[in-house]
Amino acid sequence: MLEDMHPPEYVTPCAVRTLLGKLDEADQTILGNALTNQDAWGHTPLARALTDRGLSISEKAIRKHRHKLCSCK
Repeated sequence: MLEDMHPPEYVTPCAVRTLLGKLDEADQTILGNALTNQDAWGHTPLARALTDRGLSISEKAIRKHRHKLCSCK
């Protein structure tokens, strides 16, 4: 009766997706463009620029999102 019972899969929310959801449409576009332009915006400089503007996010979260290793997949 319980043989196919499995614990629920916990999915950690993606920090980038969470941040994007808090921004207005214009800022979402700007951040989206920065995320796709890795030549101009490395992980660390982008994280630092966002943090300097009061948006707390780590370079690790940006790297994971860019490499599709976050919950967004």
